Amino acid sequence: MMSSIESDYGNWTSSFAKLLVDNNDPLAIEHYFKCLKSMNPEFVLPLAKAIFRSDERETLEKVTTPCTIVQVKNDVGVPNSVAYYMQKKIKGETTVEFVNADRHYPQLTAPLELIHVLSRVLGFEI
Repeated sequence: MMSSIESDYGNWTSSFAKLLVDNNDPLAIEHYFKCLKSMNPEFVLPLAKAIFRSDERETLEKVTTPCTIVQVKNDVGVPNSVAYYMQKKIKGETTVEFVNADRHYPQLTAPLELIHVLSRVLGFEI
């Protein structure tokens, strides 16, 4: 992925948007694509390296605050096993709530489902 960003940023933005946003929602793909295209390519590679090469697993055991992990059911970027791993490692009371959506960005492709999950977690009715 890093070499794709370096060698052909325009093609990478299109491919990455299609990978992470539900293919059944072309408007959401277009929105995310435009967001990626508007980023300065000079800053994208260092940002991508920081995101994809960081490993904060040791930090999880230091978390004692109660947490809710919100996970997309069919996330191509972060499998459900990651949410369960985090739940197991976090010392505070932790629950996993699933958003019934595909890909990585439910705020783009399943905003109402995400709002329902968040309202349950935060304890308010919508």
